[in-house]
Amino acid sequence: MAATLSSAPRGDVVGQNQWLKEAIVNIKRNAYGLRKAMDEDNVKDALRYSAAMLGELRTSSLGPQKYYEMYMQVSDQLHFLTEYFADEHRKGRSYADLYELVQHAGNLLPRLYLLCTVGACYIRSRQAPAKLILRDVAELCRGVQHPTRGLFLRAYLVQAYRSLLPATGSPYESPEGGNVEDAADFLLLNFTEMNKLWVRLQHQGGSADQGRRETERRELADLVGKNLTYISQLEGLTFAAYQNRVLPRVLEQVVSCRDELAQQYLMQALILAFPDDFHLGTLGTLLDALPGLQPGVKVATVLSSLLDRLASYAGANPTAVGQMTEQDAFGTLAGVALRVTQRHPDTLVADVAGMYAALLAFAGTVYPERLEHVDMVLGNCHDALRSRGTVPAGKAEREVVALLSTPLNKYDVVTVLGLKQYPAVLSLLRPNMQREVALNIAQSLLRRGARISSAEHAGLLLGLLAPLLHDVDGIELDSSDIEDDSALVARVVHVMVAADSDEQHRVLDVLQAALVRGSPERQRHTLPTVAFVALKTFRDVAEGKAQAKEFPAEAWAKRVHAAVSALAAVPAADAALALFLVAAAVASESARLELVTYDLFEQAFLLYEESVPDSRRQASALAAIVGTLHRCRVLDADARGALVHKAAGYCSKLLRRADQCLAVLAVSHLYYQEEGAEEGAEETDASQSDATGAHPAPPGTGQDPPPHPAVRDGAAVLSCLKRALRITHAQQQQLLQTGRGELEGPGFLFVEILNHYLYYYERGVAAITLSALQNMVDLVASELSSEACKESETLQTFYANTLDHVRRQQGGDGAGLYAGLRLGAH
Repeated sequence: MAATLSSAPRGDVVGQNQWLKEAIVNIKRNAYGLRKAMDEDNVKDALRYSAAMLGELRTSSLGPQKYYEMYMQVSDQLHFLTEYFADEHRKGRSYADLYELVQHAGNLLPRLYLLCTVGACYIRSRQAPAKLILRDVAELCRGVQHPTRGLFLRAYLVQAYRSLLPATGSPYESPEGGNVEDAADFLLLNFTEMNKLWVRLQHQGGSADQGRRETERRELADLVGKNLTYISQLEGLTFAAYQNRVLPRVLEQVVSCRDELAQQYLMQALILAFPDDFHLGTLGTLLDALPGLQPGVKVATVLSSLLDRLASYAGANPTAVGQMTEQDAFGTLAGVALRVTQRHPDTLVADVAGMYAALLAFAGTVYPERLEHVDMVLGNCHDALRSRGTVPAGKAEREVVALLSTPLNKYDVVTVLGLKQYPAVLSLLRPNMQREVALNIAQSLLRRGARISSAEHAGLLLGLLAPLLHDVDGIELDSSDIEDDSALVARVVHVMVAADSDEQHRVLDVLQAALVRGSPERQRHTLPTVAFVALKTFRDVAEGKAQAKEFPAEAWAKRVHAAVSALAAVPAADAALALFLVAAAVASESARLELVTYDLFEQAFLLYEESVPDSRRQASALAAIVGTLHRCRVLDADARGALVHKAAGYCSKLLRRADQCLAVLAVSHLYYQEEGAEEGAEETDASQSDATGAHPAPPGTGQDPPPHPAVRDGAAVLSCLKRALRITHAQQQQLLQTGRGELEGPGFLFVEILNHYLYYYERGVAAITLSALQNMVDLVASELSSEACKESETLQTFYANTLDHVRRQQGGDGAGLYAGLRLGAH
């Protein structure tokens, strides 16, 4: 027993390792002697070697981890000893003799290990009542009061006797052997004694080793907690037995030990070990014990564990919900949570938030229709945390986010908007986390397919989404993040759909007021969606698909105008100009609002003049203006003439002559509109169209004015075509003078002009005669005869397709129209 007599400081890892190494050598040597004695059937030597081997466990020099390693070495050898005792019994030796014999061992600790081993065999043989042996060994084990040695001794005791307890249905149950209550008493006694030893471990040694001792105690916690697990697994343990016998003794021991670590662990172990219906039936008793715990115990964490169990139980067992409702479980639990925060104001933020998150999950599961419960939990949580300022990053922040996510997962976003305390809790988070919650809200709204149908709900939602709408101090985002946030907001805008157009108008008012607070980078993505939603409703109101009482078509035109003007101010001229033109088309074709249409075109021209400096963008924008104006039939001659004159004037201001030519060709269509509603209209010049057209009804009269006759000014068309020719010739001369030789450029324009001649000729424009068309065909043939034009395959294909069209007409329905037109040999 050299190892037993040596010593090593508990904090000396090297010394402990050396001590353990020597002890294991001694254990193996004595184990060899034990097996040899058993082979020789020498009981006296077998017990002597067993006692020597067990004597190694008497040390005080090892920490719990090293002691456990040595304990497992000894425990493995005790299995062989158990088999040997069984063999001795089969040879005629009684367990009573063995039980008496092992008590002659010299040292207490080896004697008790041997007694536990023989006692287990004694019960298994059924030659002695189980409860007598259990009571005897449990009482005798009180003789070891050293914390570490006593804990492991009792751990061996409960492990050896676990399957021998006289539970209901057990072969060891009998009037003499005991019943489930005796089994519970045995485990409760063992639990009580082990807890006392565990607590005592904290008070050994000086204050300098307090941290180490606490760590060691945490390593030994499961040894104590297993007793509660074994009690909960006893067959035949009824609720009445738990309520009247088990729970009071466990709580008494937990409260009376006055140890923070023990109380924290054991309360949570108690909650986890026993069935949910037991907790529900003894809820009051369990909660009454919480105020008696030490100030350092995290009561919020204990309560969270209980709430999680009850919420899961209610979710899986509908009958439990009724029981919880009858006993007002929510009111009781909410009251306890409130008292916890009041009595323990220094409770960690993470623990408070976790407790209320668990309470919220419980309320949502048991009382899904009682939104006032959800709001009350949020309010209590806010009251508990607001004095502490912003929730710090880390676990506390994650718990608050989990708290805010619970209603989103349980209900839809529209329901969450009705929770008055939700924004208050959200405001406790750092700006970055507020943005994360806002993203979650927006994604949940889109995922569930919910609709925001009122201005009130829109305002509440936008308040929650504020970090996605405008820049917030403390949030650093790159352009990619801003674009993603704005794209998400744009999707949210499209689900803000009210039941009627009047409420939709109010929704868009609230929406635009919130979005214009954002940076220009954000507004470029978000404001167009407001305009599109407004345009859709404007069209529906104008076409009678949506009934409007408070906001008629004129009001919707103003709503669209405001949205697009806000976008133009960002600035986002290209998008705003395009939207003004779409709005003008709706005002003209659907609403028949002349003044509104004219104003929208004016706004488009103003944007063109002031905010579209790039030549290529100017050409594209002018083409869009001309295309929209060409379809417009609601304007009278003077108003339309003024707009056409502006468009024609802008053509000459384009930088590239090719763009000027194409723009003039496009403007020529403004003087020749296709027949629409006015079938059979006679060709007329611009001055005649005003005289023959019907005057529109004044805006707001409720009468839809008829469209004006299609404009058919052949002379103006021919003037535009000739102007395009002059521009093309000027470009050709410029290229020749500069010696650049890129004559295929004008070649394309000549062919394009020819196509316009053909277009108007086929539509019967009187100014385009066969003679004028022949001259144009000959001119183009001459211009394209240059080597530069012949080398351009694309140009030649374009020209050949144009001539093929004429030939098909000459051989088909257009034979009379094109009779006498010579195309040349191309």
